[in-house]
Amino acid sequence: MRIMFVRHIPAYGHFLVDEKDDYLREIIPKSKKKFLKHLGTIKKLFPHSDVIFTSPLVRAVQTAELVYEIYPDSNLEMMSDLHILDNPAHLVELISFLPLDGDYIFVGHEPHLSKVIAALLSLHPEHDFMTLKKGGICILEGGLWQGFSLKLLLSPKVFSLIHEK
Repeated sequence: MRIMFVRHIPAYGHFLVDEKDDYLREIIPKSKKKFLKHLGTIKKLFPHSDVIFTSPLVRAVQTAELVYEIYPDSNLEMMSDLHILDNPAHLVELISFLPLDGDYIFVGHEPHLSKVIAALLSLHPEHDFMTLKKGGICILEGGLWQGFSLKLLLSPKVFSLIHEK
């Protein structure tokens, strides 16, 4: 099993007190082109996706739609277990039921994604071992029973350095 975790790209505003307003925040249009270029590079390392799962929040859905542009043969599914307030253990449990021969992409939020990644790597999910930056990507390979290994962790800043000419 190969899993790519993608944090949504930058959105307008920051965490808003009114939950409804925070859920509706949209991505900043100028971030799209750069993110698509980054994904094009990643596709060389992660050439296929069976399913793209996304949080129901607007900024994640919009980011997942961009991911879908690069992986158009994937199924695109909204998943409440990727909701910013959901317990990360729910997503770990769901991953345990996915077919081991699949490639999956999860688009979501921090600190939720980092806690899921930590749990899959057998680290304590409450320790801040990493933070996935907006537009950042993490790829794991393996399975829940044999264990996962970290294959790639890139921030948008590193992508920018790679694409400098």
